[in-house]
Amino acid sequence: MNKHICRLLSLCCIALFFCAPSSTGLAAEKPLPALGDILKGTEACYQRLHAYTAHFRQRTTSASAGAMTTEADGTLYYQKPRRMRWEYATPERQIFVANQDLAWLYAPEDKQISMFEGKTFFDSPLARTFFDGVFELRKNFDVTLEARESTNATAVLKLKPRQADPHIDALKLWINLSDHRIVSLETRDAMGNINRLILEDQKDALSLDPKLFRLDVPEGVMVTNAEGRELDAKEVEEVQKATQTK
Repeated sequence: MNKHICRLLSLCCIALFFCAPSSTGLAAEKPLPALGDILKGTEACYQRLHAYTAHFRQRTTSASAGAMTTEADGTLYYQKPRRMRWEYATPERQIFVANQDLAWLYAPEDKQISMFEGKTFFDSPLARTFFDGVFELRKNFDVTLEARESTNATAVLKLKPRQADPHIDALKLWINLSDHRIVSLETRDAMGNINRLILEDQKDALSLDPKLFRLDVPEGVMVTNAEGRELDAKEVEEVQKATQTK
């Protein structure tokens, strides 16, 4: 599978989060709120969210490549229910869109759009939890409060999926205790690869332009299905119509 898709499998599950530079350090000087209160406030915060845009910065550390780290950045668009668009600006321009039951990656330099089945992204407990808002975290995760890493301003939570997920072995969240916004996050997969994500300049919205989540095929661009077969013009048109009805 395309390396960028593997990276996005973990990121697309957590796209609702508002992230900014985190604050960590010595343990909090006064008692932290109870874990249940932190979770309740965080879930309420993100259940109210309808749509947003943000600039994202991503750092990926590969466990199998001598701890090699790669960085990327771009713009994220998110719209309930289950719509998101990642526009990568660096290290190379790419666009990934997930539109409920469909998902695709557009690589302009390769002049190719690769289609994927939506269930690849939406069937895991992690995706079901986060695509519709941070919801019932304890239902799908074992959650612990990391008191030693938390501060008076920021609570650090560690989440372990109750159901095995090949893309997420553990998830760490830094939560601003003043507004219950998630200020930073880190994911680790079963192979030990680490993704760190920061979202900046987030702007909430009631809705976004539906065209952001529709399949647009530029002239001369090849479209392949999940098996890698090139689609003919009629098939491409059918897929485009499907994305317009989502």
